[in-house]
Amino acid sequence: MNPLVIAGAVALFLVLALLLLSLNLTSLWKWWIKAGAIVVTLAGVIVLYFTMTGLVGWASSGDLPKRFGLLATRIVEPDKLGNLPGAIYLWVEEVDDRQIVIGPPRAFEVPYKVEIATEVASAQQQIEGGGKVLGQFAATGNAEANAAQTAQQQGQGAINTDGNANRQASGGGEGAETIGDPGALSFSEMPPVDLPDKAAVIQMGQ
Repeated sequence: MNPLVIAGAVALFLVLALLLLSLNLTSLWKWWIKAGAIVVTLAGVIVLYFTMTGLVGWASSGDLPKRFGLLATRIVEPDKLGNLPGAIYLWVEEVDDRQIVIGPPRAFEVPYKVEIATEVASAQQQIEGGGKVLGQFAATGNAEANAAQTAQQQGQGAINTDGNANRQASGGGEGAETIGDPGALSFSEMPPVDLPDKAAVIQMGQ
């Protein structure tokens, strides 16, 4: 869960609790005002409970990590009859520049775009074939996104999806906070883990 959500929920509860204490212990207001404060506080606790429990387990719509290992995907196609826009769900774990995992697995929701869905499906095929997929995300509109797009146009970051031919697995969409510029989200085969030099490690331990 987003730390800001947790902090906001805790702050809301504290404000309501302090309000109740102030009215009931130090004020000289009439009893019905104090009773109303108690009702408001109880209602706030109930709303807080359902809000918190409703957020647990839902995929985040925030920015993806800059580098991540793609663990699994789920593509929900748009439903025109139900007026549902569709979505793409990614289960990822953040990695550093050496491909070492630095964060627990997390679920993210990406707005549905045909281009993104196609590339995500290709990446999923790579995973199901026993391969590992590296995902890279560049925030919308920055230089990193443009660099990713240039690499995409030059044919870099290809994923072997059928064993015979490589197809590029980079995509993007428009109209969302997290995915805006083409090339902002890209996939490629996961490079080997870049372990530190063994001799250097032994020397440091001495």
